[in-house]
Order: sequence, then structure tokens, then C-alpha cells
Amino acid sequence: MMCDAQTCTGDGRTGGGHAADDPAAATLALLPDAAGLLAALHDTEGALVDLVWRSANTAAERLLGVGPLVGRRLRGDATDAACPGLFALFAMAFHQPVDQTVAAVRAAPPGSGDGLPVRWRVAATPIPGGLCATLADLGPVTAPLPASLAETLAGALEHSAEGVALFGADGRLIHANGRLKHVLPNLADLLVPGVPFEALVRRYAQTDPDLTTPAERERWIADRLDRHRRRAAPMVVPIHDGRWLLVNEHAVNGGVLVVYTDITMMKRTEERLRAREAEARAARREAENANRAKSGFLAQISHELRTPLNAVLGFSELLLSEAFGPLGSPRYRSYAGDIRDAGTHLLALIDDILALSSVDAGQAPMTDEGVDLDVLSTAIVASLEGEAAAGRVTLRRDVSADLPLLLGDAEAIGRMLANLLANAVTFTPPGGEVMVTAQLMPDGGIGLMVADTGVGIPAADLPRIVEPFERLDSEIARPSSGTGLGLPIVKRLVERHGGRLEVTSEPGTGTSAILVFPASRTLPRDLPPPSRLSPFSQR
Repeated sequence: MMCDAQTCTGDGRTGGGHAADDPAAATLALLPDAAGLLAALHDTEGALVDLVWRSANTAAERLLGVGPLVGRRLRGDATDAACPGLFALFAMAFHQPVDQTVAAVRAAPPGSGDGLPVRWRVAATPIPGGLCATLADLGPVTAPLPASLAETLAGALEHSAEGVALFGADGRLIHANGRLKHVLPNLADLLVPGVPFEALVRRYAQTDPDLTTPAERERWIADRLDRHRRRAAPMVVPIHDGRWLLVNEHAVNGGVLVVYTDITMMKRTEERLRAREAEARAARREAENANRAKSGFLAQISHELRTPLNAVLGFSELLLSEAFGPLGSPRYRSYAGDIRDAGTHLLALIDDILALSSVDAGQAPMTDEGVDLDVLSTAIVASLEGEAAAGRVTLRRDVSADLPLLLGDAEAIGRMLANLLANAVTFTPPGGEVMVTAQLMPDGGIGLMVADTGVGIPAADLPRIVEPFERLDSEIARPSSGTGLGLPIVKRLVERHGGRLEVTSEPGTGTSAILVFPASRTLPRDLPPPSRLSPFSQR
């Protein structure tokens, strides 16, 4: 036998390889992993027959279970007994660096039976005259699942409502349940162990009628393979037969688990909901257009009626004044008074319709100014004192002069308060009381309340009173020119200020109507004085 290691003796052992006089051995001793240098032994024809340890650290001797290693052969002295594949791996390393995981056996304590199967990581690099190698114990080999457990898991997958496919690290199919063949019938004949994932993707692309050209199919295939490699987020895939699949890909130990869930019913429900939402939006647009058309019509009619009504009222006043001489019969004067009263009532109705239609159509101009509720409420209460006195109703007011200003349209706020007070006076019996108060709310907004001790409103009728032309019959209410539009106008005007109207009532006890304005409309009184109040008219 021929040896090309310079220190090799006739029996194939090296000499002088002790750590004390070998710098390489001293260096290896510092490494935490097993490490060593090996020289090649060739026969007379140049074939590699064995390797001999030139240097090795203590970790290597402990890992291999042999010591000392220096001078021992790898196969000849069975220093590879713990890892029979070590020689073949080192032989490969003479041609190129090697870094692989191999099976090995960890030595068992004496009397404890066979050693424990483990995995070693072996790295080897060629150097002048031999190899440099490192070895690391990666721990026990994971025991395969018992056959009974594997069968149980496979059976469970067969009863799954989802299609399931398991692919190995090499991209080949390991297992597919029966449900998947129903989910993807065009791939059923290919769903056998060992088929590449790419082959399944290509078959799907070829059978999809939506992919009409080779270029489209190739783009789709490339995108699908890229998503598979990246374990991208779940995706929804439409199937050409009208179904929808949700595809989830999960990385598992040594492969990829792909789950296909049929979500066709859910997608159809979503489509129905979207269709209904579109129908609702269309209906809402039609209703809004119809409402605008109605408001525009009412506004136009109101303007057209004003001109003849003004003439009727003017001539009736002229007749009553007898400017051109006596009318003759007293009945003529009575008739003229009836004409004037009826015209005045009709004009009030037209004004309310015009106001309501203008607010609904968003045409009523609104201005923001600081409104002093103390001054405003005083003026409105004074304007209603005559009507209240005629009905023997006491009008009271409790509004602090220090109350912050209210940012809003003075004419609209005055109209709201006048309407609420007029309703309260109308529906309060003789001897009753109507109170108007204003105060800061806990959230910083302002609440303006009109409360009475009148007939009250049944709870079932409360939603009706804010609808146009809804009037509640009451034997106690005095005759009035009300049109049933007062509260609807109040509700719309307060909502245009970002507030709300709250009405509470109890039959036989009374009613409270509260205008609640948001905190954004509360102004400190130390700001510049508010603008002069715009004229308001009682409705």
C-alpha cells in the first residue's frame, strides 16, 4: 500500500500528531464543534482507500466515541462507526466543499442498549494534503408517525369539507383527499402522489376557458407558482363552472399544505347584497329626485298663489276700510272680513309650504351669527302674550342673561322657538302654563326647551307630529290657523344646525319639546356682540 501523507509510517499511522507539538491541533482544540484534519491514503493505482486523522479536537473524539483520534484511520480503525456514510461524504469533499446532514448514532451509556439515532451536520473543505472537517450533532431523528396514526389522519382528511393537498419540499404531491377531486374535477386524474405542483398548475391553466392565449396562460402559471413559493396571502379563485374557491397555503414541516374551500354560496350572497344595495341606492336617488321635484313644484305653486292672494287681501282690507264710501248692507262688511281671514289663513299655509319645501330642497339660506337667546326669547314671548292672555294661559321665561351665545341663523332659531311656543299655547287649557328655558348641556351644547301643562300627546302619536300635515285632534285645543307644518319645519331647521328635536309627552300632563344644539355651536359671551336679530314671523 502506498501513502501520500508525509508523516505516514509503514503501518499507515501518523506520528508526532499530539496537540502539544502541532499548531493545527492547538487551533482545533479551541473550536466548540467537533473538528479535525484528515490525510488521504491511496493504493498503488491512485485510488482513495481510506483517510487518516492528522489532527482532532476533544469534541471530535467525544462525538465519534474514539480517542485519541490522531493517527487512526477512518474506516480501517472504525472511527466512522457512529456514521457509516462519513467516508463517502469526505470522498466527495476532495472535489468540492461539502455541507450536508447525514444519519448517525449517538453512543449509548454502557448497558443501556442500542445508541440513539441522530442527525449530524458535516462540513468538509479540501486543503493541501487532505481535508478540514467539522461535525455537529443536530439531535435525534424525528420518529415517523405510527402507521395507525397516519391512517387516522388520512381518514380524517377524507371527511373534511375542504379539499386538501400536501406537497413535499421538492414540490411533489404527497397526499390529496377525495374532496379535492370533487373541488377540482379537471385535475382528478393527476392527483396522485409524486405529481409536481407545477404539472397541476399547468393542467388547470390549459382547462380554464378564461385563459385564451398561450401568453395569458404562461403569465398566470408564473404568478401562481410565485405565490406558491412565497406562501402568499389567501386568494379567491373563480372557477369556470361558476364556483368560487378560497385557497390557503400553509408552510408545514418539510412541505406545503394547500386547502381549497368552496365559498360559492358566500360569494353569491355577497353578490345579492351588492345588487340589493345598488337597487336601494337607485331607489334612494329616485326618491330624492322625486322629493326635489315635489319641493320645487310646491315652491313654484306657492309663488304663483302669492300674487292673487295679495290682491284678495288688499281688496278685502280696502272694503273693510270703506275708503270709497259705505258698503251698504252690514253683511258686506262681514263677508269682507271672512275673505280677509280666509286669505290670511291661506297665505300662512302657503308660507309654511314654501318654507318646508325650501328647507327640504336645501335652498333656504342659512347664516351663522351669535344669537343671544335671552333677547330672542324675550321678543318671542312678548309677541305671543296677547294670544296666551286670550286663552288664559300663563307664559313664563327662564333664560339666563349670562348664557353663552348660540351660533346659528337668527331667523331660523326665532322661527323654531315661535312655532314651539305657539303650539304649546294652542294646546294648553285655560289656567295652564307654558315655560321656555335654555341652559348648557353636560356635553357643552345648548338646550332650548318649551314645556307646557297642556293636553299631552299619546306615545303612539309622537312620531306623527313631526310629519308634514299631521295634526292631532283635541277637544281642548283652541281654534287656530295651524297647518300641521310647524313641527316638521322645526325638526328640519334644527337638523340643519347639526342638532335634534326631542319631544316627550304624557296625556293629561303636558308636553316638552327640546331643541338640542351641539357644543360646536356654543360661543363665549366675550366675543363681539351678535348681529342684530333678523325679523321673524310666527307660524
